[in-house]
Amino acid sequence: MLMQQELYSEPEVVTKALSYNLEVTRKIVTAVRDREIKNITIIGRGSSDNAGLCFKYITEILTGIPVGTAHPSVVTMYGAKVDYSDHMVVAISQSGKSIDTVAVVDQARRRHALTVAVTNDATSPLAQAAKYHLDLQAGEGTAVAATKTFAAELAVLYQLALELADKEDRRKELLEVPNRLYEIIDLVPSIRRMAKAVCEHKEFIVLSRGIMQGIGKDLALKLNECCYSFSQFYSITDFMHGPFALLEEGVNVVLLAPESECSENYYDIATRANLLGANVYIFSDSDKVLNFATEGMKMPSTDIVSSAFLYGMTAHLFAMFVAVEKGLDPDFPRNLKRVTITK
Repeated sequence: MLMQQELYSEPEVVTKALSYNLEVTRKIVTAVRDREIKNITIIGRGSSDNAGLCFKYITEILTGIPVGTAHPSVVTMYGAKVDYSDHMVVAISQSGKSIDTVAVVDQARRRHALTVAVTNDATSPLAQAAKYHLDLQAGEGTAVAATKTFAAELAVLYQLALELADKEDRRKELLEVPNRLYEIIDLVPSIRRMAKAVCEHKEFIVLSRGIMQGIGKDLALKLNECCYSFSQFYSITDFMHGPFALLEEGVNVVLLAPESECSENYYDIATRANLLGANVYIFSDSDKVLNFATEGMKMPSTDIVSSAFLYGMTAHLFAMFVAVEKGLDPDFPRNLKRVTITK
């Protein structure tokens, strides 16, 4: 399978992305400090938006710099003139061809924002529109679903965040990520077991919290596009404000629950879902949380840097194997193309 080949290439892809972009990343950080920029705005669609959400969390946690999200229709549909002059605008797009994303960056640069493009194509319109370009260096994508490019986006975005934070211990954790991804490849039989356990289901509620929200959203997206399953992600805290009413016997919940500051939330929702008779499928390194799983998989321990990468690869492998168990082709989902261009 093409998707599996791309997933298995992620250790090399992440290594290359980090090495290739370190110099330009440090130039961006110098520009941020020289201009005393205090705000970051991100823009992306689909998996790129989800990678951006991970970047938002890691950046705000480690640097204290607020990170907001631009909505392209404000510019492209409503014709607004948004003042990003004191912002760094980071636009994330695997192809770099989405017209609406380019429009936002064009306007931001004209209004003197510090603009950064994150793409897998240095010749793309988005890469050309921005002042700086972080090149994913992921090679040509063949499967429709974004996997290796998602990992590469996480790599260059996390590198940017860690250089802004200037934390040497976190830099070392990031450099260890490629080797740690092999731990997930070794767990493929367990991931496939989890996929077999859920393959008859057509609807999923995906839950997590904090820095894992971008990964939870991308898992729901992959279950949508590769498995044709109606899947919705919720932050656990948002889930308690209304959607909790959805829980009843037979509802399918997928919980991403790395041991972290959010562990008590994971334990609480796993307990509640179990008591209400839901099918609870849990990926976690916490035995306490896994005790409440209908089916669970023991994950490697992670830290604030590695968790997105390890759970991200696991989520993508899980969705791929669910599709396979359903008799579907995850490489070429119906109605979709590898490059999506929106206006």
